[in-house]
Amino acid sequence: MDLFLFLLIVGLGILFHFVRSSSHQTSIEEKVKELGGTIKNVEKCSFFNNIGPFCIVGKGKVVYKIEYKVNDAVKEGWVRFGGLLGPDWRW
Repeated sequence: MDLFLFLLIVGLGILFHFVRSSSHQTSIEEKVKELGGTIKNVEKCSFFNNIGPFCIVGKGKVVYKIEYKVNDAVKEGWVRFGGLLGPDWRW
């Protein structure tokens, strides 16, 4: 019984991770499309990487660096997920 419970919790954790990542990717794609651009690259930044314009990235928060193209100009943006008020976009 203990092994079953352990495997259930680990499985749910893995499922949550993939659902969350997919949700972040969808939000980024929608926002860039809203700006009239197309995505060139999306990079997930960890605490040890460059976290861009964000001073503090705490537990449960995820930061992505976004490169996108609008009218032949390559631009850069950042987003932090995990806050109480939703995504924090920096363009």
